[in-house]
Amino acid sequence: MNNVETFDCNFNLSIVDITKPPYNADNTGKKDCTAILNKILDDILQANIDGISAAKKKLEEYPKPDYNLSFEIRKEKEALYVIFPEDLEPTKIIYFPNGTYLVSDTITYSHRNLMNIFADEYKYELNRQIHFRGENRDSVIIKLKDNCPGFSYGSQKPVINFMNGDESNVAMSNTIENMTIDTGNGNSGAVGLVFFANNSGTIRNIRIVSEDLSGYAGIEIKSEFVSGCYANGIEIMGFDYGIRLLPLRNYVTFENVFLENQRKYGIYVKDTIVSILNYQSHNKCPALRSAGQAAHIVLLNGVFWGGNPRLSGIEHDLGTIFLRNIHSEGYLRTLYSKPTLFFEDVNDIDEYSSDGIWSTFEQRQYKSLSLPIKSAPDEEAYSRTVYSDAYGTAADGVQNDTSAIQAAVNSGADCIVFQPGTYLINDSIFIPETVRKIDFSYCNFISGKDIEQRENAGIFVVAGEGERPLFLENVFAWEKMYGRFRFIHHASRRTLVLRNIHTQTCAMYFNSVSGGIVFVENCACTVGDEMYRDIPCFCFSGQKVWMRNVNPERASVEILNDHSTVWILGFKTEGTGTSFKTINGGKTEVLGGIISLGHNEMRPAVINDNSDVTVIASTNGLAMSHTYPVAVMEVQGNEKRVLAEEVFPLRIMKNYKIPLYVSRTVLQDGL
Repeated sequence: MNNVETFDCNFNLSIVDITKPPYNADNTGKKDCTAILNKILDDILQANIDGISAAKKKLEEYPKPDYNLSFEIRKEKEALYVIFPEDLEPTKIIYFPNGTYLVSDTITYSHRNLMNIFADEYKYELNRQIHFRGENRDSVIIKLKDNCPGFSYGSQKPVINFMNGDESNVAMSNTIENMTIDTGNGNSGAVGLVFFANNSGTIRNIRIVSEDLSGYAGIEIKSEFVSGCYANGIEIMGFDYGIRLLPLRNYVTFENVFLENQRKYGIYVKDTIVSILNYQSHNKCPALRSAGQAAHIVLLNGVFWGGNPRLSGIEHDLGTIFLRNIHSEGYLRTLYSKPTLFFEDVNDIDEYSSDGIWSTFEQRQYKSLSLPIKSAPDEEAYSRTVYSDAYGTAADGVQNDTSAIQAAVNSGADCIVFQPGTYLINDSIFIPETVRKIDFSYCNFISGKDIEQRENAGIFVVAGEGERPLFLENVFAWEKMYGRFRFIHHASRRTLVLRNIHTQTCAMYFNSVSGGIVFVENCACTVGDEMYRDIPCFCFSGQKVWMRNVNPERASVEILNDHSTVWILGFKTEGTGTSFKTINGGKTEVLGGIISLGHNEMRPAVINDNSDVTVIASTNGLAMSHTYPVAVMEVQGNEKRVLAEEVFPLRIMKNYKIPLYVSRTVLQDGL
C-alpha cells in the first residue's frame, strides 16, 4: 500500500509510554523497574478511589434519606450504595515499547482502600480499567531477576497481578496484550500472570516462559467472581501448571493456546466454567484435568502429543465435560472419566458429553449442532490515521461532539482514533465505507436528550457497503449513555468486527439490513432500568454471527436470533430475562458459559421457537432463590415442551448444568 502512515502512539493521549517522563522506565534490562511500574498503576487507579469519595460525599450531603444519583449510586433509607464513581477519568493505557524490563517483585497496585461501598460497607475491589499493552510480543519482555527473593518454591507469587483483594464483580475492562513474561531461573514459586476481570477483559498475544522450566504456573485465575475473561493467543512453557483455574462462580474463555514442557498439568480446572477452542499441548503430563464437582468444561479442537504412555491425555476426575474434535498421541488413552468409568483408548474423539444429552422431543440421533467456526479477518495496514480532536471534539462530556465526530469519519481517513475522555452524542453518526477502523481508546459516551428516546436508532450507524471489513473497538461507555437507542445500528451488509466494547447502560447491536457477517469479541452491555428491558442487548436478523466472550445483562431477551446463524463461545447473562431466544428457523450454538442470578421466575432461560439450537451452559446464583425453574422452552409446530431445572445435574445449591441440549430439528437432520 502506498503512503502508509505508521500509527504513532505518541499522538494518542490515552497512551502512557513508560520509558518517557515522568516515569522514565529502563528498557535495557539493566535497571530494576518494579517501583516505577507499581507507581504507574497506583497513579492510574487513584481515580477510582477519588471517584468513590466524591460520589459518597454527594449522597451524604443530600438532605433526604432516599436519592438516586445514577443507576448504581444511590441512598436507600440513609444507607449508601456507591458501586462505581459517578464520572470516569480518561482511560490510560500503560504502553511498553520494545525492550527488556527487569523486575524483582510483583507488578501490582498497592492501594488497600480501592473498594466500592455497598449498604455502607466497603465491599468489592475496584481494580478495573487496567491496560497493559506491549509494542510487540517477542520484543517486549518483563524479566524477573534470577533467584529472586520471594519467588522460591511454595511461594506461588505472581510477576504481574491484577487482583490483590479476595473478590470483585466490578473490575471491568482489564487487558494485557503483546508481551512476554519471563520468570527467569531459580524462581520455582513464580506465577507469570494472575489475571482478573468482570464482564469484559482480555489476555491477548502473551508468551510466558520459565527459563529453567521450574516455575509454578504460567497463568492463574483464582479470585471470585471472575467473568468476562477472554484469552486468545497464549503460549506457556516450563511450569508445573500451564494454566490454573480455581474460581467457583463464573467463567473464562480461552482460544488458540499452546502449552509445552509442563510437569503436572497443561490446564488444571478446579471448579471453574471454562470454554477452550484450539488447544495444542506438547507435554508428557495430562493436557487437561477437571478436578472439582462444579467444573464445567467445553473443549473444542484439541491436539495433544508427546504424552506419557502411562497417563491419559484428559483426566476427568469430577465435574462436567464436553469434548469435540480431540486428537492425542503418546498417551495410554485420550480420556479417562472417573465419574462415569468411561475411557477412550483411541487417539481421536469426535464428540463426547460426560453428563448426557437432553432434548424435549425423543429422536433417533443426538449430537451438537456443530456450526462452522470462523475467526475475525486480519487487519490490513491503514493508509491514513486521524485523531478525533483534530476535528474539534472536546471530550469533556459537556460540549455536543456529534458534528465533530461526523467530520472526522467523513475526512476520508481509513483509521479514526479517539482521544480519551467523555463524548456527548445527541444524534446518530454515520460511518462511510472509507472508514475501516475506529479505535475509541476506551473512551466514554453520554447520550443527549434528542437521541435518548429515539426508537431503532444507533449512536454509530454502519452505513457504507464497503467490501473491506469495519473494525470498531475499545469502548468503555458508562452510566450516562442510556435510552431506547442501540450503540451500533448495522445498516449495510458490510462485515463488522466489534472488539472490546463495554456499554454499561445501553443495548449493543441491531441490524436493519440482513445478509451481513458479524464478529463479536469481548463485548459487554447492560440495559438501563425497567423502561428499557424490552430492548434486546443483541438482536440479529438474517445475519451470520460469531461471538466470543459476550456479557449481555438485564434485558427481557439478552440475545435474539431472528433467522440468523449465531455461534457463541463463552458468555455470561444476568438477571431475570431469557438468555437466548431463537425464532424463524434460526440456528444458535452456545458452547459454554453462565446464566446468572435468576429470580425463581418462570421465564425460560432458553427459548427455541421452531429453530435449531445447541446449548451448553451452567446457572449461577448467590442464594437458593437465584435460579431458573424453566431451563428450556421449545416450540416445534404447534407443540410446546419444556425442560425444567430438576432434570439437569446440580452444580452448586439449586444451580444446575446443561451438559448438552439439542433441538428437534438438529436431531432429525442428523447434524
